[in-house]
Amino acid sequence: MSANIQTIGTNDPSANRSEWGIQDFARIFNITPRTLRFYEDKGLISPQRHNGSRVFGPRDYVRTERIIRAKDLGFSLDDIKDLFEVIDGNVAGKTALLERKDRMETAVSQLKRNRKNIDSAIEELETLIGRIETYAQTADEDGVFQHAAAYEAMFAQTLAGSDEDYILGYPARNTAQAVNT
Repeated sequence: MSANIQTIGTNDPSANRSEWGIQDFARIFNITPRTLRFYEDKGLISPQRHNGSRVFGPRDYVRTERIIRAKDLGFSLDDIKDLFEVIDGNVAGKTALLERKDRMETAVSQLKRNRKNIDSAIEELETLIGRIETYAQTADEDGVFQHAAAYEAMFAQTLAGSDEDYILGYPARNTAQAVNT
């Protein structure tokens, strides 16, 4: 193959190629060669073989990028395989295709909820960071950390009753409490 592809999210100069050996390919994605062999065994990627060695091409690059992104979002390898079967046109029956569509719609709904929760957590953390910065600018040098327990209490109070409590290890809110707040 002579065509080059532009890679996304890597500063590795070896990534600006159209073929990679297993070591280079694993390094690009910050995963192990064993992980790549596992993905191959699961039928998620299908590198070519040259003299017995795996050679990964642009299709493997895109699929591996999708696998890693989907895993980061909490999808199982079986879920990812289902997606690839649809993308590759390997789902023959209408019923099977509609079942996968339903699962994809459920996944989209969950991702939207996750995004909302993440946005809320970011907003709350940024507010808390701002409060800390304001306090740090006005407090005595020695007094900044003497109020750590107060910060912890304030942080717990800030997150109390939010859906994001679990992010930093606080107990999840009680649904009955949420209705009353």
